[in-house]
Amino acid sequence: MKIRWAGFLAAAALLLAPVTALLPAAPAAASASAAPAADTAVANTPPFQLPIPCGQRWTTSTHDGHASQYMLDMVSAGGTTQGTAALASAAGRVVTSQFDSQAGNFIVIDHGDGWQTRYLHLDRRDVAVGNDVEQGRQIGTVGNTGSWTTGAHLHYEQKLNGSVVQTTFDGRLVPVKWEYNQHYETSTNCGVSAGSSLFAQSPDRSAVFQWSGNGTTWNKVGGAAGTLYAGGAGVFATNPTNGDLYKMNGPNNWAKVGGPAKTFAVTGNGLFGLSPDGSAIFQWTGNGTTWNKVGGAAGTLYAGGAGLFASNPTNGDLYKMNGPNNWAKIGGPAKTFAVTGNGLFGLSPDGSAIFQWTGNGTTWNKVGGAAGTLFAGGAGLFATNPTNGDLHKMNGPNNWAKIGGAGHQFAVAADAIYGLSPNSDAVFKWSGNGTTWHKVGGPASFIAGR
Repeated sequence: MKIRWAGFLAAAALLLAPVTALLPAAPAAASASAAPAADTAVANTPPFQLPIPCGQRWTTSTHDGHASQYMLDMVSAGGTTQGTAALASAAGRVVTSQFDSQAGNFIVIDHGDGWQTRYLHLDRRDVAVGNDVEQGRQIGTVGNTGSWTTGAHLHYEQKLNGSVVQTTFDGRLVPVKWEYNQHYETSTNCGVSAGSSLFAQSPDRSAVFQWSGNGTTWNKVGGAAGTLYAGGAGVFATNPTNGDLYKMNGPNNWAKVGGPAKTFAVTGNGLFGLSPDGSAIFQWTGNGTTWNKVGGAAGTLYAGGAGLFASNPTNGDLYKMNGPNNWAKIGGPAKTFAVTGNGLFGLSPDGSAIFQWTGNGTTWNKVGGAAGTLFAGGAGLFATNPTNGDLHKMNGPNNWAKIGGAGHQFAVAADAIYGLSPNSDAVFKWSGNGTTWHKVGGPASFIAGR
């Protein structure tokens, strides 16, 4: 049965006008810093890390069939090589993502100032040309594709001004070895994990931490922050003093991307901001602090894998951005909206029912009953019981299962949901079964998943 909420047919529009502009900017954030390169590395070398998930140990070697002795072949030391996540060793922009009969699936990332990295023989590619990636972002999986390989491994190169140079990890040069099992490297590429990523602010908000993915171990990745925003396009934080926005390019490596805003929103591949006075929506271009105006006045932004949505500041009607300054009304007001990887949901104004947008016009289907708050992300849609705060997961239209009790806050990542305990003294991860949760960390003031 298709249901249209009362008010969905009301006529109102966001004020849209094509303009290019900058979000207001201010001085650098306290959390912005870059890891210095060691004296042995080439000057201005990016802070390259092993392109393998945090904590894994791999061998690096070369052979006489390589065009350069500095081209490396990487194989897991005691673990599984085939299918392991291949990560960006530094922040940059994808300039090549294709299949070649000899190199197989391969990716090239440009890091600026003449620096590039190459990743060959991938089993699959997870990024496309033009994508901006931060350090630690999964770009594919290690494989055995192309005629130039006889076994699963990652062929890796660092290039400066078109020439392959000796690889640098953690600011130090990697020795050239001609046989496997002669040199080992342990990855400290802990910026953005390969799958579900969880970030937290310390209780006093003086530092940002990322969960390692193991036990209760966390790595400090940033300093003081006001608010965290996370999504497919990356992890961002505001300066607690002046509201300027920074993007995390790696552990303790943040770059300023814009000034303060009323709010920010992160989609699968874009970053958006609502101007401080709420009069216009801007999209970050991916370069420096340049933003383009893509929409007019809005009340609130909602974002996720399914795209960017904004409410009309006057009557609450909801609009979807189909392109810069191209918005379409898709529904009326709601208590709140939530965006998953491929769907949009809304909680009716009185909180009595949950609806899902069909993707067509202003038609929505009822998929759940009363709820207190909605939480959404790549892992799906979750809702709290309005009476006692218990958390429920939507397994299908009007098919919900209780997965846990009340929490201070929940954060939905790509493939998991996390909860901050009612008194904020511990962070938990849902096991995926019943109402069982596992503790992954101690006290925090705020958590954000991607």
